[in-house]
Amino acid sequence: MLRGFFRNNRATSAVEFALVAPFLLLLVAAILAYGSIFATSISLQQVAAETARATIGGLSDAERRSLALIKLAAIGDQYPMLDVAKITFDFDEGMGTELSRITLHYDMALHPAYVFDKLLPLPKSPISYSLIVTDGNGATS
Repeated sequence: MLRGFFRNNRATSAVEFALVAPFLLLLVAAILAYGSIFATSISLQQVAAETARATIGGLSDAERRSLALIKLAAIGDQYPMLDVAKITFDFDEGMGTELSRITLHYDMALHPAYVFDKLLPLPKSPISYSLIVTDGNGATS
């Protein structure tokens, strides 16, 4: 009876699948998680670039800050991977220089990919993008 048991290989495919399936599912979940994180990161980078570009026409630091906030509010809904409410905005006047720094931070804590944060090494939240732009008066960096 035991000889027949060890020679029987009718369910070997099911056993192999049961051993391999969790790793394959984790691989698929990792691909989806990292893909959505990269898409969110690229969207934030594009929003930061457009926001910084909008500040070039400003005549004063207050006007540049205002232009950046207006642009951020205007284009935020065009990026489906971003929730505008999770974006924080910093504007650094440069303290006497002719350069300004625009920094956007995005809180990733409630991002759908972070369901797998115990299984996958995901980037820390928040993600940030910072750009330095001239103040529109012809200064070069």
